[in-house]
Amino acid sequence: MGEGEKARGRVAYLFGSDLQTGVVAAGTGSVASPGSTDVWNLREGDRGDFARIHIPGNFRRIKTRPSLAGIRIILNLITDPDLNPDVLHYADQFLKPFRGKILNRPQAVLKSGRDHVARLLDGIDGLIVPRVVRFRGHPNLAAGAVDKAGIRFPAILRETGKHDGDVIGVITDRDELLARVDPAKHYFLTEFVELRSDSGLYHKIRVYFFGQRSLVRHRLVSDHWNVHAPDRPRVLVHHPGAIAREQELIERGIDALPPVARAAILAIRARMPLDYFGIDFAVMPDDRVLLFEANATMKFFPIAFDPPFPYFATTLAQATRAFNAMLADED
Repeated sequence: MGEGEKARGRVAYLFGSDLQTGVVAAGTGSVASPGSTDVWNLREGDRGDFARIHIPGNFRRIKTRPSLAGIRIILNLITDPDLNPDVLHYADQFLKPFRGKILNRPQAVLKSGRDHVARLLDGIDGLIVPRVVRFRGHPNLAAGAVDKAGIRFPAILRETGKHDGDVIGVITDRDELLARVDPAKHYFLTEFVELRSDSGLYHKIRVYFFGQRSLVRHRLVSDHWNVHAPDRPRVLVHHPGAIAREQELIERGIDALPPVARAAILAIRARMPLDYFGIDFAVMPDDRVLLFEANATMKFFPIAFDPPFPYFATTLAQATRAFNAMLADED
């Protein structure tokens, strides 16, 4: 272990889910829980210098609590407040005596749901933040929440805790909404903003922040508004201009964005209470940013290294440096 690694101290990965019970013994289990992220895979150094702290859904009832002895830094990987609210509350209470560094404190994650973030970021210059409302699927509750929030249709309906483009669809009006919701489930409804370009394509940019360090993870394009990773082999590979633009963003980072967009992204960083998180967005024709979401649940892997995307070696190198520098930073 090198000198820098010793200075960093022992790191603990905090993981768990409301859906998991029992104790995960050392050396078993996985840090990949529902409502989590995979950025821990960017960790460098001696793998023996990290521990795993599991917070299960029945944490209040277990007799043997994890030990924090020898731990200097805790990296919280419980990132979805809608899937894991109980575990995040337990983790917040468990960590109160801890005097080391905590990255993405559970209390901050609890305030990072789509509706919370929309309210938090509203009003930033150069940023378009579609209204978002969270509600239970009972028709009366749904109608009341949507009316109170002033949601305009069309709007995107998804269940809470869903990611990776898993949506119910674009809802055209209030009647369709009430016909499609289930009283036993909870939902987000987000105003839909049309952003298809003159070429018929949609795009989505993902920027990660590790502390104050930023990097562009990707710029995807699609022929459908719901832009996600499968569109890379299906659509992006057929558009050399879009590939060149993605490469420019990867290599230059947020400095390759228009000044208005770059300022908006930095303003998001300034307002977000999280230490690490991702932002999904598009740049509108007038250079303003259209926000899709900002949270810590976004996955970083897998990475497509195959041609025509060799530039992702740069992404991995940038992310590894930024992630490990975040761990090493002193408060």
